[in-house]
Amino acid sequence: MAAIAAATLGLVGCNADEAPQPQPAQSAETEGAEETSTEFVAPKSREVPEACAELELTLGAQLEGGALGECVGQALSSYGTGKMEISGETTGLVEFSYDPEFNVQGELQSPAGPVKLAYVGGEMWIDSGSGPVKGDAESEVLEEQLAAVAGELTRMYADIEQTVQLIQAQPVWQVAGDFATVELRDGEAVEAYKIVSGGAFSWHEIPVSELIVWFGEDWVPLSTQATVEMMGMRSTNGQEFYDLGEPVTIVPLG
Repeated sequence: MAAIAAATLGLVGCNADEAPQPQPAQSAETEGAEETSTEFVAPKSREVPEACAELELTLGAQLEGGALGECVGQALSSYGTGKMEISGETTGLVEFSYDPEFNVQGELQSPAGPVKLAYVGGEMWIDSGSGPVKGDAESEVLEEQLAAVAGELTRMYADIEQTVQLIQAQPVWQVAGDFATVELRDGEAVEAYKIVSGGAFSWHEIPVSELIVWFGEDWVPLSTQATVEMMGMRSTNGQEFYDLGEPVTIVPLG
């Protein structure tokens, strides 16, 4: 889930900022690299996901984590493409595609400074201001190692199956008794169902203090908010979805 990915990316950014910077000759070479872009076009229509159609979304309802996880996973990817605004310690705008596989690009402001990223075709590129660096877990260059870590975290937390498991890690969820008002980026205010985790829980040994998801009618994804603890740091990050189903063009930084 991107809210958790943003938190972890921010922590990776902090570590990179504190570490010694590699010499320019060691950085990933970008001169002469072929820059390609891919336009991802979502399906023309979107139906209520099958897993969600089996759930009754009503005020005050209690939902079981297993079924809700399947629904949330399908709902987040049901449009195929979209954009999101990240909020919290790390902020910024992100474009993404889930069809045929997960790809993402964005410009973020992390605690360590501005960061551009592109995860395309399983490769992560990060530019923290000194030029694009390609993630390489086997590299002796620290920047490239950290970019590889960020890429793996992004892939892991944005993977739909991981989203399903995240929700299912908490067996009890509660729909708030009243509608929440969510203001969309175009200024429109919509009534939303606020679904809150039934207490703190752990996922992949990461303590999650609270996770909230907001959906509109027909399980339209609106926003999420997660409070997690990693490497001794507590962080609350959110994401707001917009332009769901609109074409996006994702360009590798390198």
